[in-house]
Amino acid sequence: MPLVLTGLLLLLAALGAGGAVVASKNRAPASQSQPGGDKKYASLPMMTFTLGGSNARMVDVKVLLEIDPSVDGKVADPYVPRISDRLSDSMRKLDPQQLSGADGAKLMKSTIAGVLDRELRGVRVREILLDQMVVR
Repeated sequence: MPLVLTGLLLLLAALGAGGAVVASKNRAPASQSQPGGDKKYASLPMMTFTLGGSNARMVDVKVLLEIDPSVDGKVADPYVPRISDRLSDSMRKLDPQQLSGADGAKLMKSTIAGVLDRELRGVRVREILLDQMVVR
């Protein structure tokens, strides 16, 4: 009985390995299945802004910008002071209560997108990712 059970387990292992080999040959490489190829990110430094409203609250934000792969990752660096200044003005209009939950992240992304559209006109930003967002 143990000999039959061992033989059965070896047969199942061989079938599993064979199936894995066949499946890996039929699968397309990941780089070919994604249109557009690799993703490239430009990182903005950590920025701290004062929020509007009756309470003196602040928000710390670190943003990653998904940009066109043909563009240099440091493309936003010369514009960081202007982006920070414009964002500071926009953040003063927001109440801390508006930044709670998923809607707060959407509001923050749309605010950042508005500023980036004005400041980085020649650069196509595909996605804005909030690396960190802390309201304190």
